[in-house]
Amino acid sequence: MKHSVELAIVGAGPAGMAAATLASELGIDTVVLDEQPAPGGQIYRGIERLARERPADLALLGPDYAAGRTLVSDFRASGAGFRPGATVWDIGADGSVGLLDSGGATTLAAGRVIIASGAAERPLPIPGWTLPGAMTAGAAQTLLKTSGLVPDGPVVLAGGGPLIYLVAWQLLRA
Repeated sequence: MKHSVELAIVGAGPAGMAAATLASELGIDTVVLDEQPAPGGQIYRGIERLARERPADLALLGPDYAAGRTLVSDFRASGAGFRPGATVWDIGADGSVGLLDSGGATTLAAGRVIIASGAAERPLPIPGWTLPGAMTAGAAQTLLKTSGLVPDGPVVLAGGGPLIYLVAWQLLRA
């Protein structure tokens, strides 16, 4: 296992993959650290597996999601290192990156660090939000992307922001 790199990128979503691909093209020794088992982040979650196991479902999730295959493919071909299942818990002023992965806790020395931690849902707690079957829009989208699960029966979508509309469109198509 390599313990030092020129560039460490935290997050394997669109921004992290694009940065790693470009850095590798420029000859920069790069590694991407991400908690998930595959690159894609929240927006392209599970795209490689979906394309392999349920290719017809790519169309259900829309052309923007399907376009993520190219980004992931370019990243995989870039030569950048990828450490899936890595939880970053500290970034020191000296560029040291504390992380936990299947090999345990370790420190990676990096000349530079890019934090591309991506999207995070901000749910607003409302009465009943912890009841069985209630979930955030992001959770519903994750179930659709990873397992092809759609609600069985009536659904109420509440909230604001662009994600709710995308999830509604994707669930209707599915």
